[in-house]
Amino acid sequence: ARSLIGSDDSGLSDPFARVIMGEYCKTTQVIEETLSPTWDELMVFDEILVYGRREDIKANPPTIIIETYDQDKVGKAEFLGRATGKPHVYLEEEVDYSPPKLEWFQIYRGNEEAGELLAAFEM
Repeated sequence: ARSLIGSDDSGLSDPFARVIMGEYCKTTQVIEETLSPTWDELMVFDEILVYGRREDIKANPPTIIIETYDQDKVGKAEFLGRATGKPHVYLEEEVDYSPPKLEWFQIYRGNEEAGELLAAFEM
């Protein structure tokens, strides 16, 4: 991520992200004192239940929500912003697999831009 909101007195944050797909959620590690964290994490959601025809899911995959927070030493984590993305869907009969390319996703806090997230999603 880059250009996140600084929410600590130092002007920096201790950011982490929650990646949400449907009713499933995974959390990154906290990176201390930065506005441009590099999580470099692979998150695998082993069993996601998605309803619909395969072709429809490929054409319109479920939205992935990425919420960023500032971890405070005391108290509750502070919300920094939210980005959304769509995974690249590969059906098992497709023979020309290529990994998804990294993309920049805009992070918003309300209507305000609050940074960017570099990520790739697939299912």
